[in-house]
Amino acid sequence: MPETPPASTDVRAVLDLAFRQWSAGLVAALARRVGLGRLDLAEDAVQFAMLQAARTWGFHGVPEQPRAWLLRVAANRLTDLVRLRAPEAPVEDGVEPDAEPTRYAAELPDDALRLLFACCHPALSREVQVTLTLKVACGFSVREVAAALLADEPTVAQRLVRAKRTLRTCRATLEVPSPEALPERLGAVHPALYLLFNEGYEASEGHDLSRAELCAEALRLAEVLLAHPGTATPEGHALAALFCFRAARLPGRVDARGAFVPQAAREGTEASPVLRARGLGHLHASMGPVLTPLHLEAEIALLHANNAVPGPEDSARLLALYDALLSLQPSPIVALGRVVALGRVRGPAAALEALGPLRAMGVLQRYPYRFAVEGMLLEQAGERGRAADCFRQAAALARTPPQREYLLGRARALG
Repeated sequence: MPETPPASTDVRAVLDLAFRQWSAGLVAALARRVGLGRLDLAEDAVQFAMLQAARTWGFHGVPEQPRAWLLRVAANRLTDLVRLRAPEAPVEDGVEPDAEPTRYAAELPDDALRLLFACCHPALSREVQVTLTLKVACGFSVREVAAALLADEPTVAQRLVRAKRTLRTCRATLEVPSPEALPERLGAVHPALYLLFNEGYEASEGHDLSRAELCAEALRLAEVLLAHPGTATPEGHALAALFCFRAARLPGRVDARGAFVPQAAREGTEASPVLRARGLGHLHASMGPVLTPLHLEAEIALLHANNAVPGPEDSARLLALYDALLSLQPSPIVALGRVVALGRVRGPAAALEALGPLRAMGVLQRYPYRFAVEGMLLEQAGERGRAADCFRQAAALARTPPQREYLLGRARALG
């Protein structure tokens, strides 16, 4: 099947597309040759191909079939790397790009799916599964993985080394697991997609507040899973509903200059009716006897999609949903969300009291929204000086310029 040409011929745009949407499939295609235990070789070969593309496409233009071009260059590089670094490694003749250059383009979705599940191998702990999935299958940098997991970069790097060593030791293969094994691995695939979407919604690096392409990729992968009979679950539909409702509000988060638009200023802006309807379809399909945290988060996102600024009735419903979510999934981040909902219902004093125990939690010490929430509540309570200090602390931890500029602006406005 011929490869569909990318919509743009701009080198940077095609490279962005290649890195975010094709790299997992390319790594998977190469990993089939050398086994999952040599993922490092497959990753290095694909990285080499991306660099070669960046160096040459600017002069010669984007090739007619860029994905096949990348696969061919990466496959050749893999052969060199095996000869140099792992001559004893068995190599299968599964990739012959010169003989059939477009075959693998059609297989990429399946390869990407296989790689997602392979990264969630049962020999790895859940924590390591998610770390490896974000790095290899989602194309995150170590820094992005660390930001998504609220961990430090050396810890993430160590987890990745251990993960690849374990996969090599247990001779893991790149196959979709049996139907009986799918539910266990979905338990790690869903959190990884959740974090992929979050990175798109709230970027941890770069110049933009959001990276819509990551949100779209997370939703695409979630719906690919739902199209597979062994991975279409109510929880998967709840995850897709959550993505749709949050993505529906994505364009309103920034203005034409890319500056952050606070929630209160978005009143009157309409969420995407297409995504909202798509989310409602998934939410309906997710209904069943089991209520999961994703169901509750999807309903929270739906309330925000319906109204940029919740009224009294919706605010009470949000607090009830956060209470239920906290009981199912106790975490500092959920507790912080509940503090905001509590403030809307019972006022800043009650919310600040609830925030008290969270201040000492280590995971929130580097989380800018912890300080932003406290600044907002202090401002509502009339403590302008302390509120300004909190906004400055939040700005110091901000991950992108739009975040930082907005928070500093709030601090300056308070004097």
